[in-house]
Amino acid sequence: MCAGLALGVLPWVVGAEPASVPYMPDWPARHRIQLLVDHAGLELPGNHWPLPRAAVQQALDRLPELEGTELAWLAPVSAELKRELAGTASRLRLSVRERGEGLTGFDEDYTPGSSASWRSPEWRGEGAFGSWAGRLGLRVDEATSSLNSPSGAGWGVASGRMLRAEDSALAWNLGGWNLQLLSTRHWWGPGWQSSLIAGSNSPAWQGVGLQRATAQRSEHPLLAWMGPWNLDVVVAKAQDPEVVAAQPVGYLFAGMRLSLRPARGVELGLSRGLQTAGRGRPGGLSNLVKALLGRQTNKDAGDGFHDSSNQIAGFDLRLACPSHWGSCAFYTQWMGEDSAGRVLPLPYKFMSQWGLETTLGQGRHRLFVEYSNTNAYSLPWDDKPQFPGYTNGVYLQNYTQGARWIGSAQGGGSRVTTLGWMDAEMGLRLRLHAGRIGISLGAYDPRVGPPPHGRLRGLSVSRHWTWRAAGLSWRVAPELSWHHLSDGQDRALNRRRELRLGLSLTAPLE
Repeated sequence: MCAGLALGVLPWVVGAEPASVPYMPDWPARHRIQLLVDHAGLELPGNHWPLPRAAVQQALDRLPELEGTELAWLAPVSAELKRELAGTASRLRLSVRERGEGLTGFDEDYTPGSSASWRSPEWRGEGAFGSWAGRLGLRVDEATSSLNSPSGAGWGVASGRMLRAEDSALAWNLGGWNLQLLSTRHWWGPGWQSSLIAGSNSPAWQGVGLQRATAQRSEHPLLAWMGPWNLDVVVAKAQDPEVVAAQPVGYLFAGMRLSLRPARGVELGLSRGLQTAGRGRPGGLSNLVKALLGRQTNKDAGDGFHDSSNQIAGFDLRLACPSHWGSCAFYTQWMGEDSAGRVLPLPYKFMSQWGLETTLGQGRHRLFVEYSNTNAYSLPWDDKPQFPGYTNGVYLQNYTQGARWIGSAQGGGSRVTTLGWMDAEMGLRLRLHAGRIGISLGAYDPRVGPPPHGRLRGLSVSRHWTWRAAGLSWRVAPELSWHHLSDGQDRALNRRRELRLGLSLTAPLE
């Protein structure tokens, strides 16, 4: 789907933006960027992260002169990007947290425990083959699977600790496109609690990517209708511990995302994620091409090696309300579990998400209600029996990375409603969760059964403020997460009743 679109647009795109590293906002920055998109005409897709830092900066620079509340939205985001552009400070983050599972949303840590990370300033330069930019990131965290105790105290995907190059990137600008080596997490979709295809619940993908260096509208008449847009393609090798015999360990993940804003107040997204190759599976370039073309996908286990890949793909839409209704929006995301069609493979058997949001207090507060159903055939008009999404008979680890669900943290076969309130001025975020977990929360391991699941009640609350000490400006962020599940048994760190406390400290190092 998106691969074909990429081949169609590449010859027509010429960009002048320099190479830059990916930019992933925290939740207050994303909240303010979305306000600028909705009310100030900021030419960015607000449903696609990360974007190149230079693309975000360029869009902010193209805004007309703002004043009042719109200037107040812009100032913190602009100041953060200018600090990164200056390239004078690295960043240190320490997180101390009780070991336990939670319902991970946008800009939250996936690790069921403590972690430490460091990120260098951005480096930039010019060469014979165009501009380049780079950044080094390192992260140490505890075992990401909450359903099994690690096999030892050593290092590695199946052990107690993991050293990752998370937040590292090296990008070359080639004709308006960033060719990248990267280790980043992604959030593809309009939701605040869940993305059905790529969310915050799993470790960063380490691989290669190609992303448009800008998000501005194209001047070519064949593409001008798209408005501000960005295309992102990632191919990475999974860091998946072996959780079941005959598992295709070390599979390749290919993710593709096209985001566009064809009219003010309208944001569209087309996404695709596929698992291919891995130990014991067909590999090589020919199989990858077959997977990208949607041939022989999602076959039954009895079909043996004829299955080229496991794929999900679909669409999302966000519609801002007319101005006389006030500041509000509706959004939805549909991700198909399989593909159909002899000529053009199209997704169907959709998992679905539905959300309503509004802002109050001149943009200080954002309220949202979001419902995610991770069963196939979950659309209101579907009349076929539902079954859990994210599952596959060939890729027995299912749609996971590091034994964690890649999409929504609620996992397959779940129905969860989240009511959220964000106060950007206080740095306060509060969410209430209710619904049903179908398989497991956060992590997945087919050897463990039955893990905690069933009827869900939950609460997540966090706040941050600035504390100056030892010559540094620390961002202090305490958090509390609680949930109760009705069925299953406690398994390792994944428990039916969980109260988790944590504290993170983040500081720039000049």
